[in-house]
Amino acid sequence: MPAQAFDEPLALSAALARRWAAESCLVDATGHRCDYYHGLWQTLRLVGLAPTLGGHPHAYLQAMQEVAQRWCSDTASSPRRVLISGCADYAMLAHVLHAFAVHAVPVHVTVLDICPTPLRLNAWYAQRVGQPVELVCADLLQHAPHTAYDLVVTSSFLGFFSPARRPPLFAAYARMMRPDARLIFSNRLRPQPESEPVGFDADAVMRFATQVTEMAAALPGPDAPAPADVHRMALAYATQRLPYPVNSIETLRALAVSAGLQLERACAIRSDALQLVISGPTLGDGSDYVFVVMRQPGHALPSGTAAGPPG
Repeated sequence: MPAQAFDEPLALSAALARRWAAESCLVDATGHRCDYYHGLWQTLRLVGLAPTLGGHPHAYLQAMQEVAQRWCSDTASSPRRVLISGCADYAMLAHVLHAFAVHAVPVHVTVLDICPTPLRLNAWYAQRVGQPVELVCADLLQHAPHTAYDLVVTSSFLGFFSPARRPPLFAAYARMMRPDARLIFSNRLRPQPESEPVGFDADAVMRFATQVTEMAAALPGPDAPAPADVHRMALAYATQRLPYPVNSIETLRALAVSAGLQLERACAIRSDALQLVISGPTLGDGSDYVFVVMRQPGHALPSGTAAGPPG
């Protein structure tokens, strides 16, 4: 995909996301169907309430282009293997394809999520830009690829994992990365205890639902969402999205050590502040994030080396 072709056609795909979420979403860990999340997220982005890749997509592009530059000198004929670990939509896929197209580095992208809805969105986007993509509908902790990955990328994924579940998560990442592979991600930093999920307070729930409904009502075209549907999803989103905080870079340093990964970069980064009158989990309110690059130590192996068996 040429670099200049990079775009995210939210005006087209937000309506698809709402429809496919109603058809395909699963019951999540809280006992609710995740259609309130996957059906609403692109609409939130479209009206300027939700951040793209944590509000700092430029940081992802820069980090991935640095990886691509290192790969440019590799004469291996096989495409580099990239895993997108969890996704709300196709934003990460769009940025991955763009970053590596800039340096003409061929990649084989696998998109993994436990819910079929974001996978359908990724398949739609991949077909639109003429790029193949492998889709895996599975729990990441159960994923055992036959071939190790050269790069793993994710965004704000740690909020879905309690502190007790994070070491197995990073052990799984380490297990599926080949030597010299990178893990790139970011996560919001919050001062609250990491063992307690954070959410909207009761007043913010209603204000959020009202704001989303009013802003979505201004969307043009025949595919604009019905206000009642937006209000229902926004209420569910504000009530049920309860991410676990990450409150320090030291948390990530300890997770790297526990998994045998090297912490190559961990820096605070401020996200873009969007059009908010309230603040709440996952909203683009200009919060501090930590942007992280971890490395699987060891000498680089030829691309396509098999992954080790799951532990």
